[in-house]
Amino acid sequence: MSSSASTATTQAAKALLRKSLKRRLKLVPRVQVAQESAAIAARVLAASWYLKADAVSCYLSTPVGEARTDSIILDALSKGQSRPSEPGILHREKLRIYSNTGKRVFIPFCPLEQPAVMRMLRLKSAQHFESLQLNRWGIRELDPQEVEALEDAESEQSGGLDLILVPGLAFDRKKGRLGHGRGYYDRYITETGNYSARFNKHPPFTAALALQAQMIEQDDPDQIPVTEWDRRPDALVTPDEIIF
Repeated sequence: MSSSASTATTQAAKALLRKSLKRRLKLVPRVQVAQESAAIAARVLAASWYLKADAVSCYLSTPVGEARTDSIILDALSKGQSRPSEPGILHREKLRIYSNTGKRVFIPFCPLEQPAVMRMLRLKSAQHFESLQLNRWGIRELDPQEVEALEDAESEQSGGLDLILVPGLAFDRKKGRLGHGRGYYDRYITETGNYSARFNKHPPFTAALALQAQMIEQDDPDQIPVTEWDRRPDALVTPDEIIF
């Protein structure tokens, strides 16, 4: 089979699995999502890779179908050892808008005019996070009018991320991950591979968060197809364990 034919077959298998998982996840009660999300958050907040991280990227969660992240974001904004702002690191105009006392927290922003681009932009404070409007999927999102005033994690002044909390639709125990099909996180994580040259530090640690219903077990007839472009996280956090 040619490379192009193999890729097409893999993409078709992913599309079928996405449909299957979306049906499965719709059946998970919100109470169960909340309980499992709380257990996942507790594991994240106690993990050494979270505690030592200064610059944290976290996805903005949907109300159903994936681990909720609000409590993680609020904890990060209020706790931790965020580095002090140093003169010259950021423009003074941008420094003035940040009032949180914890870690620097970055959330994804995908410009409508650049469909393949995802930026990680810094939240100003817990109040800023809680004021974000919900889109039609019930996900908080940044106002496009404010994004240029926010710190970008990939800017030279910012210095890059230490931790990325990764979403997904399905996962397996080998840390295989099925995303929603647009490749945002695979591309972004790949691009952090040059951190040693750009920021003189290691690439960020990556941890995916998974509800039990998102886990594909070994005996499941549906397995996660992977390609060379798919990026496995460094850790997979479930309600019951952290898989490395």
